[in-house]
Amino acid sequence: MDSLLCVANFPASTGYAWTFIGRMFAEVANALARDGIRTLVAYPLLDTPPAALAGSAAEPLGVDLSLGSPRSVRAALELVRREHVRAVWLVDRAVVSPAYALLHAAGVRRVVVHDHSSGSLPVRHGLRGLAKCLATRLPWAAADAVVAVSGYVGERQRVAGCVPAERIHVVPNPVSIPDTVRPVAEVRAALGLAPGRRLVAAAGRLTPVKGFADLLDAADALPPDVDVLVFGDGPERARLEAQRVRLRTGERIRLAGERPDAAECVAAADVCVVPSRWEEAFCLAAAEPLARGRPLVATRVGAVPELVEDGRTGILVPPRDPPALAAAIRRLLETPELATTLGRAGRAHLVAAHGWPQAISGLVSVLAPPLPKR
Repeated sequence: MDSLLCVANFPASTGYAWTFIGRMFAEVANALARDGIRTLVAYPLLDTPPAALAGSAAEPLGVDLSLGSPRSVRAALELVRREHVRAVWLVDRAVVSPAYALLHAAGVRRVVVHDHSSGSLPVRHGLRGLAKCLATRLPWAAADAVVAVSGYVGERQRVAGCVPAERIHVVPNPVSIPDTVRPVAEVRAALGLAPGRRLVAAAGRLTPVKGFADLLDAADALPPDVDVLVFGDGPERARLEAQRVRLRTGERIRLAGERPDAAECVAAADVCVVPSRWEEAFCLAAAEPLARGRPLVATRVGAVPELVEDGRTGILVPPRDPPALAAAIRRLLETPELATTLGRAGRAHLVAAHGWPQAISGLVSVLAPPLPKR
């Protein structure tokens, strides 16, 4: 039986976005199993049964397939030969690697790199640019296909990555649409919010690129009956806490920490905010409130405009601009009918364009061609 090998970059117990990627491995495995194709998922550390794979056709195993050392390359080649691996699915790896040529020589017919990475890439010119373009066209040493999670990422791979357009496949990330939503009043009560207060909320890892400092500055320009909650943790927490204390309205701002129900808590807000400063590859922090039909203000960075159409499914503002952020938030607070209309349109867009069936079908179409039905 031929096999697909999915290579995880993280221990099996890691949460956050990696749980989401694990679910994609699981759903693809279920789809391929119907055609008699086996799916293996390799974790560098199999420290616990992967929750994302539970109940699926995916088979986890613990082995270092980083391809960054002779030992990991040997382990990969042995696995490819032993398990009849015909396709390898790598997440956020280089498009060109000498190891890919060895994988092909061992029997792999297709190496697929799935690019979830945010940020920009420099465009190389002159001899360096020419060398990069030649490298991406080397037989066997370059990935056979690159899956981009958004049009922004696909264009970045084409222009800055010099990947031939015919090798790039844009498969937008799927978004889970909740069947039921906890009543807003119940969630707010659990958060300790006083009745009659309005709420602005955001969630994400507390790092400078996520722009939460801009949201805190914007909070100073919001009406006095508005509370601001930020869910998440990270290396910038102490600095944000110090900033909050210095603000005139600091007592109305709370860094609520990391919570498993953060998406649900944000969805209880009158206005949800994504103040990111960098080029988001997809932005699940924007997709989750949209999926729940909540009004959203986000910055115009990376792939965010693919999720949020300004004035139709949300409001977009420039990054690093607290006054513009505050003005957009106030606009939605002061016109609740507009907020409701944008929230409904945002949810309709997510349902139509970012369902799990569409995403898994797209991934299988890239991964499956080299795996013949038996």
